[in-house]
Amino acid sequence: MSFIYPLASSSSGNCIYVGDQKQGILIDAGIGIRSFAAHMALIGIHSKAIQGIFVTHEHSDHIKGLARIQQALKVPVYASRGTLKRLLEKQVLSVQAPMQLATGEGIRAGSFQITAFPTPHDCEESQCYRIGLPDGKQVSVCTDLGHMTEEIHSHLVQSDLVMLESNYEESLLAVGKYPFFLKRRISGAHGHLSNEDCGKEIKRLYEAGVKRFVLGHLSEENNRPELAYANIVHILGECGAVAAKDFELMVAPKANQGKWMEIK
Repeated sequence: MSFIYPLASSSSGNCIYVGDQKQGILIDAGIGIRSFAAHMALIGIHSKAIQGIFVTHEHSDHIKGLARIQQALKVPVYASRGTLKRLLEKQVLSVQAPMQLATGEGIRAGSFQITAFPTPHDCEESQCYRIGLPDGKQVSVCTDLGHMTEEIHSHLVQSDLVMLESNYEESLLAVGKYPFFLKRRISGAHGHLSNEDCGKEIKRLYEAGVKRFVLGHLSEENNRPELAYANIVHILGECGAVAAKDFELMVAPKANQGKWMEIK
């Protein structure tokens, strides 16, 4: 049985495991090594199961634990050319660390086939990943994008499970304490997806046959898990769909305590 296990997913740290009890990959390493070890122990996965770390981009909430986690696991780090460049410039990784360029299709890590696709975000060269599992199932992990593109949609719609960003609730962002320039950045075309943006894409995916969703990268200041969840239930309810009956929906927590979703 393969599953997705968001160890952590928020504006303060992101690290996602995709695989099964025997092998898997990490998407990002934005948490400390102790937290990483504790979260993995909760579901009994040994570090030897991890075949590689796939980094989406160089922002700190995605890489702050990368160096120590990579050193502990002794596995390659995969990323775009621009992201690898920034990781070296920021001395997050040394030139001796095993690094692999991850662009396009045909990336192999253990028994997994990974496809990388670009995302619009305010960094060097961000991307997300669609993971082909050994049993043929597909799962996409896609956060940190200011707007949906048809290229992104074309990858998500091929998936059996999609983890998609639902970063902020527009009304909370508008009245929140963030300065105007930061609000503009978050809501801009290279910032983050709102609950509304996420809902529009999930509706398209549901109508195309995707039935399993994880909402990720929720802002701690500008969103609430219950709001993000209710938004999708409402939008898919307008299609006649009922949660747990017609579709599966999970909100990735800031710090997971062993909650995962099967990929089937």
